[in-house]
Amino acid sequence: MQLFFDIAINVTLPIVAISALGYVTQARIRLDVASINRLLVIVIMPCFLVHFLASARQPVSEIWPVAYFTVVQFLILIPVGWLAALAFGLPRALGPLMAMATVYANVGNYGIPLVQLAFPSEFILHQSVITALMTMLMVTVGAWLLAPGDRQATFASRFAKAFETPIVPAVILGLSLRALEIRLPQAIGTPIELLGSTFPPLALFAMGAQLATRTAGAVDIGRLSLILILKLVIAPAVTWGLAIAMGMPEQLTDLLVVAAATPIGILLALFCVEYGREPKFINTAILMSTVLSPLTVTAWVMLTRIY
Repeated sequence: MQLFFDIAINVTLPIVAISALGYVTQARIRLDVASINRLLVIVIMPCFLVHFLASARQPVSEIWPVAYFTVVQFLILIPVGWLAALAFGLPRALGPLMAMATVYANVGNYGIPLVQLAFPSEFILHQSVITALMTMLMVTVGAWLLAPGDRQATFASRFAKAFETPIVPAVILGLSLRALEIRLPQAIGTPIELLGSTFPPLALFAMGAQLATRTAGAVDIGRLSLILILKLVIAPAVTWGLAIAMGMPEQLTDLLVVAAATPIGILLALFCVEYGREPKFINTAILMSTVLSPLTVTAWVMLTRIY
């Protein structure tokens, strides 16, 4: 129990405190959350990724295990969520939504600050790759599954969306600089570093503010319980078993499990609104998974340190 409280105080409490500040601030003065998110996605997060990837001490070859694991994990968790929806007799239209809620974690705004607090600094390299891959998979495979109508045409047109923001190009640039051992001139590198250093607190603040703008609608408690169990319990458990089966190193396994335990990614709500896939339900699920995450994430961090 002492270990649980130590992790809560040192890892999850700082995350909750900054997010809560964003929530309270938004409730009182109504910030332009959309503009803050655009700033994060277009400027702050790309600077963070370029700086930390380019300055990483590990060779680029170390990212391949986490890269192919993330793809395999994504493809396995999708049927887990979908089959759970069918097994519990939910409407067929909810299958894709349950699948994406199971697999798509908030590995960026929530996951990167979490990794900074819970793991050695070199694991930022791995978490950045997970974030980029999850973004690409969400805007391609995820959009294809959620979009009604002609999915074949939709999939082809969606791939380009992964490059509509600088996140994926920033990962490519950062890894290229690291692979070629190129150091940016100080006049360029220092501003990028300073801007990037603001990402973890600003991302958590923005997440809290965005949650304050979301209203929890009346939803089926059974469906809500299922989606929360899938995301906060089943997804990290399956990830742990998969990592062991694929022979992942122990500390990397811990990272993958904790990343999978983060709450449902907010980007999923945007697709649900666009395609009319139960937006009120998914907003409530995102809100509740984030509220519960201090307990569940702390528990998963503790389990990975014990076993």
